[in-house]
Amino acid sequence: MKQKSLFHNVIFNFIYTGLNLLFPLITAPYVSRVLGASNLGQVNFAATIVSWFVLFATYGTATYGVREVAKARDDKEKLSTIFSELVIINAILSFVVVVIYFFVIFSISTFHNEIHLYLIMSLSIVLNMFSIDWYFQGIEEYRYITIRSAIFKTISLICIFLFVKESDHYVLYGLISVFATSLSSVLNYIYSKKSVKMKYRGINPIRHFKRLSVFFFHTLIVSIYTNLDQVLLGLYFDTKAVAFMNRSKTLVNMAVAISTAISNVTLPRASYYKENDESSFRYLMSEIPNYILWITIPICVSFMYLASNIMYILGGSEFLEAATLLQIMSLTIVCSPLSGYLQYQVLVASGKERIGLYIAILTSLFSLTFNLLLIPRIGLLGAGIVQVLSEFMAVSIRLYIAKKNLKYSEISFINKSSISYLVVSMLMGGVMILSRNLIDNLFLSFAVGILLGGTFYFLALYIIREKITVYLFDMFFKKLRN
Repeated sequence: MKQKSLFHNVIFNFIYTGLNLLFPLITAPYVSRVLGASNLGQVNFAATIVSWFVLFATYGTATYGVREVAKARDDKEKLSTIFSELVIINAILSFVVVVIYFFVIFSISTFHNEIHLYLIMSLSIVLNMFSIDWYFQGIEEYRYITIRSAIFKTISLICIFLFVKESDHYVLYGLISVFATSLSSVLNYIYSKKSVKMKYRGINPIRHFKRLSVFFFHTLIVSIYTNLDQVLLGLYFDTKAVAFMNRSKTLVNMAVAISTAISNVTLPRASYYKENDESSFRYLMSEIPNYILWITIPICVSFMYLASNIMYILGGSEFLEAATLLQIMSLTIVCSPLSGYLQYQVLVASGKERIGLYIAILTSLFSLTFNLLLIPRIGLLGAGIVQVLSEFMAVSIRLYIAKKNLKYSEISFINKSSISYLVVSMLMGGVMILSRNLIDNLFLSFAVGILLGGTFYFLALYIIREKITVYLFDMFFKKLRN
């Protein structure tokens, strides 16, 4: 299979990520005001519960599939075999899990008051049967993924503004949200027939379960320590607290997604290089951290300085009290992508995913312990502090393992480039503070702060000839000339 341009893959994945970011940015102000924090919290809580069931239905194929497809992409027969085996595993597990889900929501009284919402959200599990994004990522078909996402996000956006009109329309909002994220899976399966054949003979799905189990338990453990705080907030406080935490996490995850648009694209390429070209693999591993820090450090600083503006714009005055939480959690914008890079591009690509599982278990135990200690005492802020400490712990342990045990000495987070990102970002923050102090309007000060701050950041790095900035500027001007 012809190897696609890594640069073009990154561009398409940036567009794809941008669409995923744009969707909640456009809908959040409208949905927050129409539904209110409590009703929005109901949908967030239901989505959190369903996401755990989807984890069991997916059973690690989302990451494992990318790696195995990337390895086999030059062998069509082997590729069809792996594809068919993983699709069958997905289908069987999705069916079993949705039956268990129905039993749970009808058996536990907690879910009865919102049974219609939980039935609607079950579509996420049903449609998981067709979820094969891992295949398209493995063959680096990011152009298709981007176009497909644009179509379904646009349809969902129109539906929200047309049909979600009152506070009690939160069930309908849940339905549209499910369609926005899951319905495209059916189109995926149809489109895949152009490049791979579904086989029912000569296959052995069971052979994957041992390795899939490692990926599954890693994802499950991470999900527990990243989502447990919302469940505890819902139990100890109310759905409004869940909505505040969900909004903060959504914003942080949006920022994280920008950097992972780079690292996610490199997973199939890293797996391919690890199998065929060790020197190229090591070079790729040494370059990725700077790209991640180049974008995450200024975003983290921006969130800290503009938290009140962001919360007001996206949720109204009701969400202003969550601004401090957003400032605390903004630190994970730097830690989380680095941790993900070490897990997937280093450990998984090197076949050391079991080590990542042990680290996730340790981090999860840390998170569980301190969430139970802090949330009952200081609520939202306690949950935010634990989230930051957990991510910092995860990235620190993974970095130690990568450098000391796996001997990847090329990997470094502190160097001349990363220090320049931090210094210039702090100066950029001064520009944002100045615009906020001079302009009373929250909307206008936010827009001006982002525009002036972003311009200052990129120009300052270009003036000091920072290599990534210079490279991207040169690529941009080259495209313009062509």
